[in-house]
Amino acid sequence: MILDEYVIISEVEDKLDKLPDSLKADLQKVADDNKVLLMSYIAPEMIRKSPASYGYASIKIRDLYKIEEEIEKLKASKQLPKKLHLIIQTPGGELYTTIKIAKYLQSIFGDQIEAYVPYEAASGGTILCLAAKTITMDNASNLTPIDPQLSYKDETVSANSYEQALDDFKKEYGKISPVEIPPPYQQMGRVFDPIIAKEMDKIARDTLSSSFKLLLKSQIPNPKDPAARRKLFLAAWGLANSDWLHSHVITADEAKDEIGLNIDRSVAKLKLLSLYKKWVSARLKEQTDNHIIECICPK
Repeated sequence: MILDEYVIISEVEDKLDKLPDSLKADLQKVADDNKVLLMSYIAPEMIRKSPASYGYASIKIRDLYKIEEEIEKLKASKQLPKKLHLIIQTPGGELYTTIKIAKYLQSIFGDQIEAYVPYEAASGGTILCLAAKTITMDNASNLTPIDPQLSYKDETVSANSYEQALDDFKKEYGKISPVEIPPPYQQMGRVFDPIIAKEMDKIARDTLSSSFKLLLKSQIPNPKDPAARRKLFLAAWGLANSDWLHSHVITADEAKDEIGLNIDRSVAKLKLLSLYKKWVSARLKEQTDNHIIECICPK
């Protein structure tokens, strides 16, 4: 679809307000000058669906379908560039789908993905960032840990927290007989389920492994370099197994200095981030509980 010479593809294009002409022109110039596909992945603010319920966008499998559909359209028309700028504003969502989207984008663009985080790329949004060669953040941007969250006894808990609680219990009481354990803690011990513990361990390990593989493909030309592999594994480990809360705000400095991610805060990239913030701001008030996926490609 060509609109005022801009190639703009939208998930809900018939319902979205038009972007301001000046913003469209600026975004198109970036796409043209850099021969890059600009893709937004924007979760609008929470919307009221009824007097008693609210909705918000989270990462779901339909997002992958839409992303694939639009990329295939561009491939068919021979308009798909080799580079991608992925603008991520999301609270996260399904782990399974997030990893599929990240792997799909890498299969198309390889190590030519740049992630831009205007404000928040939380949980699954952080995993999407791991598919990128560089992540651009400023003082208002944040990532979060990627420890998987699971439903357990009508609560949402971290798989890592369950494992950590079990490990702590083993350290404290693992070498004594059950009758020697103080009564309150005997009851606690009966709560731990070995099957649940194994499932928690498996999903935590799978998340770590998938994140590590995303980093291997996006970050280093020689994935067999032991030093480089160790650095990336420690980055994935820091995100997936830290003692931070799942909602912990990871700033650009923490992401770079404590986690070891490739954070790009160069003047040129921060200038682009400032422009992409305007794109996000223009979409935050949209009345939809889907991510807004728009693409702007070079003319």
